[in-house]
Amino acid sequence: MLISLPTWVPALLLVACTQEPAAPAVVEPPRPSVESLERKRKLSELKSRPNTAAALVYKKADGVYVDARYLGQQSFSVARAEIEQQLGAVIEETELPPGQGQQIRLEKGTLRVQNDRIYLVDVPLPEPMRRDQVLGYLGFPPTPNVSWTPFSGEFRLMNSWGFRRVIFTRKERNSEDIVRVQAWRTLGEQ
Repeated sequence: MLISLPTWVPALLLVACTQEPAAPAVVEPPRPSVESLERKRKLSELKSRPNTAAALVYKKADGVYVDARYLGQQSFSVARAEIEQQLGAVIEETELPPGQGQQIRLEKGTLRVQNDRIYLVDVPLPEPMRRDQVLGYLGFPPTPNVSWTPFSGEFRLMNSWGFRRVIFTRKERNSEDIVRVQAWRTLGEQ
């Protein structure tokens, strides 16, 4: 039995057989720019030497007694030399209850550290000062328009400059003179 096909079918088969099979498209990823390659190289250099990178950038401002704002944002191990320069030698290290890290008492103040992060900078002042002076003396911006919360024995700044609270202890009840500052950072679940 012979089947008769229309005349265009053999022509179609002939054309289909002579064409090259279609290969899946290969798309090359875009090439990174020179700028992005340079950024990646510099980043990898900084990661390979984190202690020197942090040390090269920071310089304590003139007139600052202890830069609590800077120290409260640092890794203890990275900033150890700067801590000893500003707060003096370590006098005592004490383990705190579980989940609170350790307390490090130095010649000019106390730090609390958890997982190598400083979360409290406690500095007794060498002499009583007005609270607006204390801000600049401890590395905070001397801004007069911050929202102070007064208590009988202290003033507090809440959620300022990355700190959960900054407590200014008064010399006497209802006095304007400050004798101690505690700067508390937020750490994880706190």
